[in-house]
Amino acid sequence: MITIIATTLLSMAAMKGDPMDDARKAFNNCMIEAHNVAVAEKAAPSAFVKTSDEACPTERATYKAILVKSERSFGSSQAEAEKFANEEIQMLVDSVVTSFNENVESGAKLTPEK
Repeated sequence: MITIIATTLLSMAAMKGDPMDDARKAFNNCMIEAHNVAVAEKAAPSAFVKTSDEACPTERATYKAILVKSERSFGSSQAEAEKFANEEIQMLVDSVVTSFNENVESGAKLTPEK
């Protein structure tokens, strides 16, 4: 009986989700949507770089806030935490920009995360 209760509680905890991963996924999926729209419109690579820098402000801010909070909890200074968060965000943006440059001619689209 106790095993069943423990198993149920553990599976409920697993379904809850990780806020940082959820925020990362929301930002990444928003960037993927920006990529797919730009690919469909055959946007110029230079235009997409500008679009990618401005895309998804709400998701970007949410993800950054969670990253900063997490880094601060490990003892990082505010400046260090913000630098880390900016680097993490830029890596996602760079990945989507690289994909765009590879996909714009072929029209290939990215698939959002589940």
